[in-house]
Amino acid sequence: MHNERFFDQTLAMIERGNSGAALPMLAGKLYNACTDSASWPQTRTALRQHPLHAALMEDPFSAYSALRPRGYPGDAGLIDIIYDKTAPGPATDLGRELFEITVQFQAPEGVRMRRAHAEPLVTSAWRQGKRILVLACGHFREGALLIGQDISNITLVDQDPISLDVVHANHGGSANIVAANVFRFLRAAALRGDSFDLIYTLGLTDYLDDRAMRMLHRLAKACLAPGGTFLLANFLPAHLGTGWMDAVMDWHLIYREEADLEHFAGEAGFAARTWRDPTNSVAWCEMKHPG
Repeated sequence: MHNERFFDQTLAMIERGNSGAALPMLAGKLYNACTDSASWPQTRTALRQHPLHAALMEDPFSAYSALRPRGYPGDAGLIDIIYDKTAPGPATDLGRELFEITVQFQAPEGVRMRRAHAEPLVTSAWRQGKRILVLACGHFREGALLIGQDISNITLVDQDPISLDVVHANHGGSANIVAANVFRFLRAAALRGDSFDLIYTLGLTDYLDDRAMRMLHRLAKACLAPGGTFLLANFLPAHLGTGWMDAVMDWHLIYREEADLEHFAGEAGFAARTWRDPTNSVAWCEMKHPG
């Protein structure tokens, strides 16, 4: 009953044109609620059955995430919406109003800062002629500065053919594009003796359980040249959008602290350096091959 009253009040604020206060208030409520694992499923269900949820789905950003047009959460199309801050397709007046708020939330800003950090790294490594492997590359938007260049020293792996079509359209025939599951690719690359100076992934590990994380580290290390770098980013558990992403966007991540990332790195025999971005949304882990 308490949730119902709160959702009623939030919807009334939106209908009065006060979305700028209503949405952050709702995000805060959901953030606090999702920390109680026992009651969270009820809270999430109550929201999705309330008329407030239908109003929130007028936001094309939240609706795209919930509808999963490519069949899985957090696809490259959603990430492009975050990067470009441009609503996909037509939207109602209310939808445009909500979009201007939600696309500026803490987590989307963390995604934009994640790309901003990766772009100069990959550009610098490319200029040095390093062998680069990008796992779950999506649309490879951090490589935008390399459009029109020969990027044959970069291998881009993803299992989404739509994403790879975008990469090919942007980078042409010079791109070494591989349609494959990341783990299958790494196993085959290790067997071939392939070696890379830089291996990185920006959004993959948010969806990997601990067993898969250990496997990723082992396989990446097997494909990393002596002195090479393995870099990954993972969302932190305390960012304020956790409840909103789960309940409204149906976007579920596996959150990890810096200490968790250091643990996986240590298990694989890496020397690791971790830090968090200025939004306190994303933790980074940079690992060096000990050879």
